[in-house]
Amino acid sequence: MEITEKLLIELQNRLKVGSRRGVHLNAIPARSRYKFDLTRLSHIDKDLPKKFINSLLTEQPLKFKISWKDNVPDLNSLFEDDQAQLVKITKSFENLINQTAAIESEKGINTFGFGFPLLVRRDQSDKKLTVAPILVWSLRIKRSKEFNTWVIHRDEDDPIYVNEVLINHLQNDSKIELEQLSSDLLDDGLIDKDELLDICVRIIETINSTTPDDLRETFKEKLENVKSISDKKHYEKLPLTSNNSFIEFGGLFSIFEVQKQNIIHDYGNMLDLEGATIDLEDMEEHTFQPISSVETDPSQQGILHSLENTRNILIQGPPGTGKSQSLTAILVNALENKKKTIVVCEKRTALEVLHNSLNEKGLNYQCVLIKDIVKDRRAAVNSVRDRIDNSSYRRYRYTHSKENLDGIINKAKSLIDSINKKHIKLGENLVGSKNWTRIVGELLAELKGNNEDYDLEIEKGIFKYESTELNGFLELIRKGQLLYNDYKPNKEFSFINPLKLNGDNPFIIEEQILDDFTSYKTELSTISKEISEYKTEYFHKRHSQLANQLKPIIDIDDNLQPILTKNKQNEDFYLETKTNGYFYKTIALFSKEKKETIIDQQKANSLFLQLSTTSENCNDIASYVIPNSLKEKVNTLKEFKIGIDTAKSDFDRKIEIEFQNLNLLQEIKEEYNTNKLQSVKDKLNSLKEKIHLDSWSTIPLKSENESELIKSIQEIIQGKETYFSNEEDLFSIEFKWFQFYNSISDVEKTIIDQLLEKTNWKKVFLLHYLNSMLVNSANTDLPTNDNDHKELSNSLSNLEQEQLKYIKEYWYSKQIDATRDFDNEHHNLAVENLYNKKAGTKHKRLSLRQIVEFDIDLFTTFFPIILTTPDVCSNLFKGKNKYFDIVMFDEASQLKLEDNLPALLKGKQVIIAGDEHQMPPSNYFSKIFDGSIDDEDEFEDESGEKIFENGLLSAESLLEFAEELNFEKKHLDFHYRSRHPYLIDFSNYAFYNQRLKPLPNSFDYTPIKYIQVNGTYSDHSNDVEAETVLSIIENNINRLPNGEYPSVGVATFNIHQRNLILSKINERRKFPQFEDFNEKMLELEEGGFFVKNLENIQGDERDVIILSTTYGYTKDQKFAQRFGSINHQKGYKLLNVIVTRAKYKVYVCSSIPEEVFLNYKEHLSVEGSNNRRAVFFAYLAYSKAVSENDTEQRLSILNTLAENTTQSSSIDVLNADLESPFEEEVYQALTDHFEESNIIPQLQFAGFRIDLVYDSKILGIPKIAIECDGAAYHSSQEAYLYDKHRQNILEGNGFVFHRIWSTNWWRNPKREINKLVKFIKSIENSSPSIFEDKSKTGLAFTDDIKFENIELLKNTPEIQKEVKETIEAIAEKEVEQTELFKEAVKNGSKVKVKYLNNGKDIKVQIVEKEINKNEKSNGIQKVNIKSPLAVALIGKGVGETAKVGNLDNYVEVLEILN
Repeated sequence: MEITEKLLIELQNRLKVGSRRGVHLNAIPARSRYKFDLTRLSHIDKDLPKKFINSLLTEQPLKFKISWKDNVPDLNSLFEDDQAQLVKITKSFENLINQTAAIESEKGINTFGFGFPLLVRRDQSDKKLTVAPILVWSLRIKRSKEFNTWVIHRDEDDPIYVNEVLINHLQNDSKIELEQLSSDLLDDGLIDKDELLDICVRIIETINSTTPDDLRETFKEKLENVKSISDKKHYEKLPLTSNNSFIEFGGLFSIFEVQKQNIIHDYGNMLDLEGATIDLEDMEEHTFQPISSVETDPSQQGILHSLENTRNILIQGPPGTGKSQSLTAILVNALENKKKTIVVCEKRTALEVLHNSLNEKGLNYQCVLIKDIVKDRRAAVNSVRDRIDNSSYRRYRYTHSKENLDGIINKAKSLIDSINKKHIKLGENLVGSKNWTRIVGELLAELKGNNEDYDLEIEKGIFKYESTELNGFLELIRKGQLLYNDYKPNKEFSFINPLKLNGDNPFIIEEQILDDFTSYKTELSTISKEISEYKTEYFHKRHSQLANQLKPIIDIDDNLQPILTKNKQNEDFYLETKTNGYFYKTIALFSKEKKETIIDQQKANSLFLQLSTTSENCNDIASYVIPNSLKEKVNTLKEFKIGIDTAKSDFDRKIEIEFQNLNLLQEIKEEYNTNKLQSVKDKLNSLKEKIHLDSWSTIPLKSENESELIKSIQEIIQGKETYFSNEEDLFSIEFKWFQFYNSISDVEKTIIDQLLEKTNWKKVFLLHYLNSMLVNSANTDLPTNDNDHKELSNSLSNLEQEQLKYIKEYWYSKQIDATRDFDNEHHNLAVENLYNKKAGTKHKRLSLRQIVEFDIDLFTTFFPIILTTPDVCSNLFKGKNKYFDIVMFDEASQLKLEDNLPALLKGKQVIIAGDEHQMPPSNYFSKIFDGSIDDEDEFEDESGEKIFENGLLSAESLLEFAEELNFEKKHLDFHYRSRHPYLIDFSNYAFYNQRLKPLPNSFDYTPIKYIQVNGTYSDHSNDVEAETVLSIIENNINRLPNGEYPSVGVATFNIHQRNLILSKINERRKFPQFEDFNEKMLELEEGGFFVKNLENIQGDERDVIILSTTYGYTKDQKFAQRFGSINHQKGYKLLNVIVTRAKYKVYVCSSIPEEVFLNYKEHLSVEGSNNRRAVFFAYLAYSKAVSENDTEQRLSILNTLAENTTQSSSIDVLNADLESPFEEEVYQALTDHFEESNIIPQLQFAGFRIDLVYDSKILGIPKIAIECDGAAYHSSQEAYLYDKHRQNILEGNGFVFHRIWSTNWWRNPKREINKLVKFIKSIENSSPSIFEDKSKTGLAFTDDIKFENIELLKNTPEIQKEVKETIEAIAEKEVEQTELFKEAVKNGSKVKVKYLNNGKDIKVQIVEKEINKNEKSNGIQKVNIKSPLAVALIGKGVGETAKVGNLDNYVEVLEILN
């Protein structure tokens, strides 16, 4: 994206306008509390201004004391409140001291200075008045331990310079060129009078068109007579023009903040070059190794991963989420990746935290912190010289092999990839939204109580494993089993072909069955009748056949019988052996009888032969077998004839059997094949075919013969009769079952067929389906142990050593190479000369800017990480766009776009870190500084935003600019600062939509103590609250177990209250009775004690934060509800910052009436968001609820805040139901072995939930955190780190961490249950651990607030009484009785007091009459009872100290002479 000229000009103009408003071009004090006219010192001593100028121009080092402790002309007048000038001087110095200290604390630069003399002119361009300091001396002002005394310091490191803003202003307005002071002029660290006069003359000669000859003499006279700075009206009346200017020899102390001239020049350079761009697309061919030796949590590591290809990154880092840790990791890895980085931030603390982190890692030679281009030169030069002055530096060559580091990183990446794959595998949805773990859980649940075999013979490939598929199958199975369960008991009665049972109308089918079976029965009857008729025919034919067979036999027998009868008595007839003999045949020739015998024998044998032959052809009678002898033949004939008779008598029975054995359906002998038989065949076949085609029955027809066929048909008909005559409506039951079965697909039928003999179809199928799914999905990516996690931890344990070793070796080698290259290129100039500590005879002492300009590559090789401010960045690297590999911004919500765009353009890759819910840039201070308003309470809300054609110009901060350009957002979600979640809960619910995951408290204590002070809001401050703050420091802040005090910070809601608290602390330093308090304060200050107002506390954190909300009822009992910037459009951001600074404890000292803030819900409703006073009131209510351990009220407030956000949500219920069936099965398994009360499901802890916790409740035995398959961060590149992070947090809080894997439970649940039970018992039976008792930490910040020492100096007696009563009621302490006879100062008392400011003893008598000046009697001065001194003394006893009036004046009562 190209940066347009219009955008650059607009942003540059913003800076120019800002400069015009400041002291650099407007030195007229007006109402400003931060512009102190030097001549005001004449109220102390008329010569004091002149003395200061003389010292300033002549003394080096300067140590100038300002004091009026010895000025005691008259007690009545000294202690009068109308000594206004002294009061104002005191306040002015205190304001300047406090504000410069605040700025230095925040930005790391001293801004206190003195501007002198003043150039007064009217500008050429707009005719506006300019009253500008010409020279600025950087000074330091400090309080002295003496009363009413300050010391102004200056040494050689404090620069003197021509007002740079004025130089640029004159050049832009009138093309007038003023030169900066030369280094030669400042060699002695002074500008003396002559040099000052020369400068003034030269300036006037340059500006004015004409100059008088005696100009120098005129200036010399004026220099001896320092004038006060007039008001604007005075200068407006003068005849000033752009070329008729004059110099006013007046001066002022003020805050000379770093001006933006260098940034303005940088814009000018960009306008000259043209074509500046911000690249918005991701980086190509870019590498960044993201695994860091700096410990990171998953959200932090996500940022490092994004640097591999993301060009522009916006880090949203809410309070305490480790933003600095993230940036440190980026910086360390940038060094490893050979990248040069510049870090830009205005806040000193943020830069120092990063710098210190790098130094702690031994990277001090790879980084430099430059907040002040002049003062920080020494540190930068010394760092370079420490290296190059080493005698071996130029001779030595470091080797910087990356082999070891790459080995560690590659192994780590491999393990990380393996762990992440396991997460991905576990997270894949196998069916619907159910992943591996859930499916295993469901399988284990279904296996419980199952005794049936679920290994079904179903082809594996038929399943798609989709949610709709499974649900379809389960519904099919449910419906099928219901129908089958009705059908199964009557299955034996079924005869109907199931394929015929389909359609939607069973009645039609039933009617068709009845009709068809009626026709079967009728046809079968007809067939039976015809068969009977055919039988008759058959019998007739067979009898005819028998008669035909018997007739020839009878004929033969008829012929044979006469022969046998004839020879009945002839013995020779039967002796064939005899008759066949030769002798007998010979006789027969001659014997007729014998001849006839032989002839009869021959006839008989012939007939017997015929009989045999004939009988053989008879099918129905036995064949006649001819014996050998005739006699036997005759005998067998008788038997034969008996056989014939028997055959005849048995013939009907025979043919009956024969008929029965006939297969009428097959071909039979032609002689039996009648028309009737053919009719029977046709009808049988036709009926058979019809029954087959109708296919009503599942019973097969036996059709080998007609009898079987008829019998089969009869059985079918009988089955039908039995079926339909049953008491049950078998047909409807069967129809419904087969209607269902016939309607499903072949795959579904396959499944149903496998389930028919199962008792619980759904369970068996689900077990088969889920197991099949798991088998189908399983691979080696499934986790079964912790080995990868353990190996990764071991691998990374050596990363820090190797990474830092490589970084040092690589950059040291680069620095040596760069030094050699420089020496080779510059024969007359060595690196030592470029980086010389002091000017030499041949080589000048170059400024940092000159050093960088001479060889920027050398400088950035010596310091590949530069931590600096926007101004220094533009000063050192003007025009160096895209020079740095990375430009990084911290606390970007407070960085103005116009200040930082030039710096942003200097990087190829941009990282902007901040928090959209923390403080935006503000110009509130500049308005107070200029005197436009008197206090923050009057600061108008700047809600009317300007509308710009270019949307980028609407961005108030660099953070908003990055959002406008759609930088890739990365959120930090893990909160580390708060040691108790209640400290961050308010902001988490009010502003962060519960994104933040805080750590749990390690001991029980009350993290927020609410104190209803009921102080009076007067003169923009609250004295009672201030005293309460001191009381807390004195009485409630105690030493930690390690012997040190906790770090403490005080946060106020305006600058006045800050100043008041600081003044009270400083007051105590002057009195011996506060010795213990003062010693404690010294220790606390060493530990980082601060008092800041809410506008400049961002970025700070302390163990304990004491809040003074400041506002309350005024003296006239009015409550205005004006809360300064808290009430502004983005006021919630300031509240968010101020309430999130504490690690352990917040004390809330408030005078906001309870009846007001407890009505927070109504205010939130009216506001419509968590903002302004509404959210402020909610916080007060929240702190009160926490303080009083009112859990119900606390949760109610948090819920109200959550519901009032744009993404409303309510509080998670702790220890909710188990998340997955696998966890449920593990839970149930544990309850079989352990007390259920010891098993806690879904324990919410540190922002996440533990699947199961086993708590043996045995003292010293740790809880066991059981993780079932790990947390579901499956799509995250940082999944492995979520595992590690959770484990580290749990183990760090005393848990034993134990993972179990669903894959193992799937394969062998019994074995895994036993292993888990054994592990738990081993922990239970182990020796109790000795844990650190952290509860004593809570004794370092106690809750018993003491109020007895609070002085109510500014209140009326009525209010004093009311406040005292309220304080006493809250403190719940008995009011101690005042001693009845205590001697106290009263009207008429003569009192001897010590004026502590100067140590003098004074005797006074308090009287009612008006007193003349210095009226004394016997050395005793009389003072009126209404005088400030008398008011302060009344009621005091010997030894007590009293503050007199509003000045820093104190007296101690030494003696009362009543």
